[in-house]
Amino acid sequence: MRNLDIVNMKNSIKGRKSKILKLFLCFLLLGVSYSFANNNNYSQLKTLSVNVNNKTLREVFQTIEKTSQFVFFYLDDAINLDRKVSIDSKDKKIDEILTELFEGTSCTYRISDRQVFISGKSAAVSAAQQQNARKITGRVTDTKGEPLIGVNVTVDGDTNGSITNMDGLFELRVSKKNAVLKFTYIGFKPSEVRINSSTNIYDVVLEEQVNELEETVIVGYGTQRKISNIGAQSSMKLEDIKTPSASLTTTLAGRLAGVVAVQRTGEPGKDAADIWIRGIATPNTATPLILVDGVERAFNDIDPEDIESLTTLKDASATAVYGVRGANGVIIIKTKPGKIGKPTISADYYESFTRFTKMVDLTDGVSYMKAANEALRNDGLATKFTDSQIQNTILGKDQYLYPNVDWLNEIFNDWGHNRRVNVNVRGGSEKVSYYASVSYFNETGMTVTDKSINTFDSKMKYSRYNFTTNLSIDVTPTTKVEIGAQGYLGEGNYPAISSKDLYNAAMSISPVEYPKMFFVNGEAYIPGRSTNNNFNNPYSQATRRGYDNLTKNQIYSNLRITQDLDMLTKGLKLTAMYAFDVYNEIHVHQDRAESTYYFLDTNVPYDLDGQPILQRIYTGTNVLSYKQETSGNKKTYLEASLNYDRSFGLHRIGGLLLYNQKIYRSSSDNLIGSLPYKQQGLAARATYSWNDRYFFEANLGYNGSENFSPEKRFGFFPAFGLGWAISNEAWWESLQETVSYFKVRYTDGLVGTDAVTGRRFMYLDQMASVDGYRFGDQNNGVGGWGFSKYGANVGWSTSRKQDLGVDLKFFKDNLSLTLDIFKEHRKDIFITRRVIPDYSGFVEMPYANLGVVDNKGFEATLEYTQQLGKKCFLTVRGNFSWNEDKIIENDDPRVQYPWMEKRGTNVNGRWGWIAEGLFTSEEEIMDHAKQFGEGHPGQISKVGDIKYKDLNGDGVIDDYDKCLIGQGDVPKIYYGFGADLQLGDFSVGALFAGNAKADRCLGGNAMYPFNDGSGITNLFANITDRWSADNPTNQDVFYPRLHHGNNANQNNMKTSTWWQKDVSFLRLKQLTIAYQLPKKLINQTFLKSARIYVMGTNLLTFSKFKLWDPELNTNNGTAYPNVRTYSVGVNVSF
Repeated sequence: MRNLDIVNMKNSIKGRKSKILKLFLCFLLLGVSYSFANNNNYSQLKTLSVNVNNKTLREVFQTIEKTSQFVFFYLDDAINLDRKVSIDSKDKKIDEILTELFEGTSCTYRISDRQVFISGKSAAVSAAQQQNARKITGRVTDTKGEPLIGVNVTVDGDTNGSITNMDGLFELRVSKKNAVLKFTYIGFKPSEVRINSSTNIYDVVLEEQVNELEETVIVGYGTQRKISNIGAQSSMKLEDIKTPSASLTTTLAGRLAGVVAVQRTGEPGKDAADIWIRGIATPNTATPLILVDGVERAFNDIDPEDIESLTTLKDASATAVYGVRGANGVIIIKTKPGKIGKPTISADYYESFTRFTKMVDLTDGVSYMKAANEALRNDGLATKFTDSQIQNTILGKDQYLYPNVDWLNEIFNDWGHNRRVNVNVRGGSEKVSYYASVSYFNETGMTVTDKSINTFDSKMKYSRYNFTTNLSIDVTPTTKVEIGAQGYLGEGNYPAISSKDLYNAAMSISPVEYPKMFFVNGEAYIPGRSTNNNFNNPYSQATRRGYDNLTKNQIYSNLRITQDLDMLTKGLKLTAMYAFDVYNEIHVHQDRAESTYYFLDTNVPYDLDGQPILQRIYTGTNVLSYKQETSGNKKTYLEASLNYDRSFGLHRIGGLLLYNQKIYRSSSDNLIGSLPYKQQGLAARATYSWNDRYFFEANLGYNGSENFSPEKRFGFFPAFGLGWAISNEAWWESLQETVSYFKVRYTDGLVGTDAVTGRRFMYLDQMASVDGYRFGDQNNGVGGWGFSKYGANVGWSTSRKQDLGVDLKFFKDNLSLTLDIFKEHRKDIFITRRVIPDYSGFVEMPYANLGVVDNKGFEATLEYTQQLGKKCFLTVRGNFSWNEDKIIENDDPRVQYPWMEKRGTNVNGRWGWIAEGLFTSEEEIMDHAKQFGEGHPGQISKVGDIKYKDLNGDGVIDDYDKCLIGQGDVPKIYYGFGADLQLGDFSVGALFAGNAKADRCLGGNAMYPFNDGSGITNLFANITDRWSADNPTNQDVFYPRLHHGNNANQNNMKTSTWWQKDVSFLRLKQLTIAYQLPKKLINQTFLKSARIYVMGTNLLTFSKFKLWDPELNTNNGTAYPNVRTYSVGVNVSF
């Protein structure tokens, strides 16, 4: 059924906004006249003359409205507006004219002063149906409790209907037992209510459906109308936040322009991502400020279903009010509030199966032995593995004597599992609204367990229980109290040896060193060949060493009071908030190192019964050690503010004045760490707009920090912004059909920071136990107390941020485009002095405000929405970001050569040597510069070794030839794109996320073949892609000439372009297919809605880098991989 239509009102204006305004003014006029109805009832006094011949009913209504103050309201499909009528009435009242018009029809009317409500009777019903029909009554209001006049109230699947009167009341008769009432009204979201047998009275609250540009957006310490906001920000849609992961940071990648989110691990309970906003502009911490319900908090453990909105603030205008805390950008998360209306209970449940996106491929035993023999021959040493050993390994003979173990396959399963369930209820009345939810999340990792061990549990798993409650109470018409509480209880269980160390163990032991386990008469013995328990057995490390248990709980609580001060001046509000947060953690670690065994004599490996003859190599214990650590913190936050927002004709003025204070205490084993960390500050904002065309905004933050001396303790950080909505100019009207919205904005301002890793009270010297002095010819040390850290009278590090942005909408808002160009100049960065020589005697180089970094970039966001059919919608979206940082000053001393200068390079840049390929002949070696550690060319270098570029031409490869070789692993380009398609009740959504201009320099165990002292490290499966003496001129290989032992191959293990690899990637981050059960089916149940969905994450990855997941923060693959998930879920509400 179409919405209520006001037939061709006087001076009809196209567009929803104009209709709402017209309707509002009409209702206002009618409301005023209604108050005088007893003395001057318009409908009783007004007479009309109507003379039409063979005109439609619609035209008759238009004629009456033009010649009077009457306005018609009706259900547009309940009456036939195209019915031709003829009437000739002179000086008659409206009721007489309507009686004549509707004579012989099923239409009825009701007149209320200047309002005429018309409805059509439903088809004739039987006497039995009429007798069984129930009279349903109720009241329809807006979210503020004001009655809505003229709301369409209909019965789904029936022509029966009604219209609300001046008081928002309606009445109709319903014969169906489980009928659904539909409420529609111009400018408001439609609503449906299923009736039941318990009551015949239904009160309904309709939400206003305003134009997108009239919506409010979240800004620092409040909200603003979207059209007047001139700061750079991005927001996520609620449906995008759902993901089968314990960590919310995994949802950010590819969704928000300017936000870099790189997931470094998929380990259960530890899968948080690294987040940067607009790149890195400081060598110190660059993590953004994260606010949950207005308070600085972690957000990884919040259930996605409890989030109402997630917004990032990126420029100075948006973040200046946060002062010291907002230097690296701000992420604002708001949990769901209550909602006026009858309680709605929703439940979401899914089951997921997980597997690694990419696990490192290690070589097999045969390839390992051949490579090891080749490395030994290259160094002129005797080979280690005989032909018979290699042949027996190929044939798979005797796994004890000729083991061939894929260690990673032995310590990790193929599949993991997770599940999540959330149940929430949301509702409220005009005075009280509420939201409450509980949820459970469980994830099982992929490390294996030993089923023969029942004394402890080493299975990797993580469980979390969440709760969230938000309550809003209108204590008085001018006073609102909001109470919020949320928290979680999380418990993680892991093997005693960390996943990183498990990977290290697997990469430290070759597949042929020893078998997975020995069994003698059914009893397990751990293989090992080191008397000091080095080179641990990876399988026993994963399954038999013990367990690590982490229990943590977090409680967040807020109390906010808002008082309208309209009695002083209209638009003024006073708000106060108090928050108290507590976090506790208990870490229990129990481990053991069992005895290890190996053959007593490999020539006589078995006894007469065929059992291995073993000797103890390392004497360990079966008793678990016990270690428990507790930690925690608590935080109080206080905020008080005055807010002002008021319109004066075409002028609109807003203001904010705010004070905040945070006190943070954490458990610590030292005096400085136990001292409370305190922050306090003032924030202010002033906004002005004229006729929604021209906008001005000024922001400032004033903050104090404990890191600075009293005379430098407080910093002042102002910012301003200008905006021009060009499309609201009168001369733009002719372009509205093509460019429906065009706005230009510019912001400029300062933000500050006081953060230095590992330092507090930077202006004070710190003393500790130090080595002291050494005396005598024996160089005897005398310990004592001395300065461990020097005080420095530093001040605030400040950053000037500039942003020029354009917001565009095309083709009736179907296509939207946002462009931002930004520039940042950060100065007085805290760095240690570099020009003081080491021999000066300083135990630590003192800090100073010395660093300067520039950062610039570009962002773009595009979204296109199109209705392709009645129930077919397509949305395509994408975002692109590029940024480049440059060191301007870092206090480095003068360098001898220009390529050694770090000024002008990026903060995260990698420095090393340029590899020019491999040596292909002895002559080339003799003609080249001396390599590392060589007294003359060729002393160490051989054909097949890496050849480094002699930048200064002095004939020696050394630190003077070191230069910038890479960007680092923080990408310079990051982007995302996707689409959502709805076909009837089916929907499909996909998101791709990727980055470019990111690299990593490989190194470490397994990456540098045989580089440990014993030369027994494992190898990657691509070890076959190596230089060979059989083809000495082939340089298109992954590995240079193999060496054996860490003293023989130092030249080939330098940080160089040879080992530097491009880790850019494009990933299918999420794919969702959903089916919404049809209304006809749902209406026969107690449910309001039901949705079934399947979802996959990290499904496909496209990258030049193939060794492991390119997102991982590892140089040799020793990290728990990210996971791919396949989920099936259902979402219902009732």
